[in-house]
Amino acid sequence: MEGAQISFSAGTMLGYFISGAVYALLPITAFLLLKRAGTARLWPAIVGAVVYFLTTRLSDFFAYIFGACQDHAVKAAISAELVCIFEELGRCLAMRYPVTNIKAMNSAVCYGIGHGGLECLIRGAAAFRVMGYGSRLSSRGSDSFTAGKSPEKAAQITERLAELADHPLYLSLISSVHSISTFGVHIALSLLIFVKVRETGQLRWLMAAIGLHYFMNGTAWALSFAGAPLLSEIMGIACGGAVIALVCRIIRIRGRFDQIIYPELFGD
Repeated sequence: MEGAQISFSAGTMLGYFISGAVYALLPITAFLLLKRAGTARLWPAIVGAVVYFLTTRLSDFFAYIFGACQDHAVKAAISAELVCIFEELGRCLAMRYPVTNIKAMNSAVCYGIGHGGLECLIRGAAAFRVMGYGSRLSSRGSDSFTAGKSPEKAAQITERLAELADHPLYLSLISSVHSISTFGVHIALSLLIFVKVRETGQLRWLMAAIGLHYFMNGTAWALSFAGAPLLSEIMGIACGGAVIALVCRIIRIRGRFDQIIYPELFGD
């Protein structure tokens, strides 16, 4: 496709804006709701964000070591698999050491908000950055992206711009729902680790958390080969909902709401 033929429609731009806004508002809204209930804790949320940053960087580091001779796509796939282990190990360590001050379920929820929240903010920034690409393409043309590049690199850039432009509004709306599901999974896995690992000391539940994380990432990776973004988003929502429902059943969430709403009665 020629660069001059590529354009971001108004619907596509609106979709990226909605996606970015949802990503940005998710962690903020969740934290403010807990704050309104009087159970928000800032430090566990900060710990969650720090652990997310460190574990994802570790995953990228080892992916570049293990895939040193592979292309970027292979390195990204390796990182996506390793992050399931590193994130859950980091989550477990954060729950078990006093410095994090995660002593009650409301703090575990705040940890999940921080952990998933940083991911949301990064993805939100990416969505707004794509809006910038669309605005730049509209005002300055594709030459502003490809000038001075080799023919091969210019072709790659043009192809990528075409992919980003071919993103209808409905897909962004469904992607926003998917982001809510994924954010909920981070909170659910934080509660699973807190209840079943920190309280019982049984590390088999850490393996369960890693397995559930693999289920999420593995499904997304497998569906990426289908070339059907809509199917991928819908299945992501379904898988996220299934993980949340399973964790809620395992930890018997209905009997634990008081521990979140009234943490002072349970050690926080």
